Amino acid sequence: MKAERTAPVACEWLDHTGDIGMVVHGDSPADLFATAGAALAELMADPLGVTDVATRQIQVEAASLEDLLVRFLNDLIYVRETENFVWKRIEVELEGEPRLIARAFGERFCPKRHESRGGVKAATYHELRIGTDPHGWWAQVILDV
Repeated sequence: MKAERTAPVACEWLDHTGDIGMVVHGDSPADLFATAGAALAELMADPLGVTDVATRQIQVEAASLEDLLVRFLNDLIYVRETENFVWKRIEVELEGEPRLIARAFGERFCPKRHESRGGVKAATYHELRIGTDPHGWWAQVILDV
């Protein structure tokens, strides 16, 4: 199962004491993860000025979809912080549900061309939920900012 999303994406932002929450939707688990990755990109930097000149690949394995989502988002945050990499397009492939391969398309952050929107320390397990409804898949994640 493979999906791709480009920021900006539809996302509901939730106020949370000292943190921020996001609720994202997708047609499939892969689409849900791609939407979450694109929403995270938008939270950290304005994606409209980002070009697809470089790629970062992320591989994650976990015991559950919830754990997979938190690990995936934390790996993206790690790439942003350690490599100063910003992205606007993300492609996600789920191999079975415990394994994910993602590619983030973007470039190194340049303060003259990109607008930073603040840092995210981590995706957390607090109030983490993934489910389905008649419209597809949804997830709620609280991010430590």
